[in-house]
Amino acid sequence: MLLNSILLEGTVIDAPAFIPAASEDAIARCSFSLDCGPSAPSIPILVYNRLALRCHELLDKHSSVRVVGRVVHDTEASATTGTFTLAVVAEHVEVKPVSVRHEEVA
Repeated sequence: MLLNSILLEGTVIDAPAFIPAASEDAIARCSFSLDCGPSAPSIPILVYNRLALRCHELLDKHSSVRVVGRVVHDTEASATTGTFTLAVVAEHVEVKPVSVRHEEVA
């Protein structure tokens, strides 16, 4: 048995692109890029079905997230760019809370 699971934390670079299911048999899809810091390139994230809809509703540019998923060959991007492209198919997306600094009232 091979394990192919990855945990990423970072910031959403672009607004998530949502493609709704065209029919009952089709699958809804949401995609966005994740900035994981200066030592890693931006990583494309693919999300499907109900999780795709929730990501579309809750995420926007600059959202801090934690993603658990699996690494896949992104055949669509590879066909477009002509190079071998990897992506992460998200199985879990957690929005990290924004820390708010409270000033004491004197």
